[in-house]
Amino acid sequence: MGRSHRYEGEAVIVEFDLSRCIHAGDCTRDLPDVFSTKRSGRWVKPDAAPVADVARICAQCPTGALRCIRKATNQPMDIPPDHNTVQVVTDGPLYVHANMTVNGEPERGYRAAFCRCGASRLMPYCDNSHRETGFHDAGDVAVITASKKADENGGLAINAIPDGPLMIQGTFTLLNGSGHEVCVNSGIAMCRCGASNMKPYCDGSHISSGFQSNK
Repeated sequence: MGRSHRYEGEAVIVEFDLSRCIHAGDCTRDLPDVFSTKRSGRWVKPDAAPVADVARICAQCPTGALRCIRKATNQPMDIPPDHNTVQVVTDGPLYVHANMTVNGEPERGYRAAFCRCGASRLMPYCDNSHRETGFHDAGDVAVITASKKADENGGLAINAIPDGPLMIQGTFTLLNGSGHEVCVNSGIAMCRCGASNMKPYCDGSHISSGFQSNK
């Protein structure tokens, strides 16, 4: 958490984890009075908008880099999703919105972005390396299953297999690169080496490509 910053306002505190930010731009676009990289000094001004708006934008951060904390209680204002979603980002990572554990540890904020290009230095999370490597995937998703096998409001257990795929256990709705619902899955291996011929799913290409990861 050495790259984590806190911005205190009168009613809320905004926490920002720089290492998790991939500059999606949702915050600066949707609430520029609070979040702006164009001004000098502090780029986050929590008092520049109503508390509810600040909390909403933080909760929408697709990577979990932003978090809103109510100052009076020192409690996070994150709200768990109504159902779990995993979105394949065109030429980018997997966005997961769920109550989840990652490698056995609870994931705060209910959101995270996971590497698909195989080059992240923050495995299993995305660090924007896909832009440097020129990773390309149209974000198309083939239907694997269309029936619910478990409670979609239950949590997800996400585990990065050493030198292998990202295993997602638990029921979730899978979205394609356009954000459209494709199917409901329960327990699946997602490619994170970037070499699969059936992206976003793993096809074992990590073995032939010699993919290695520290996490």
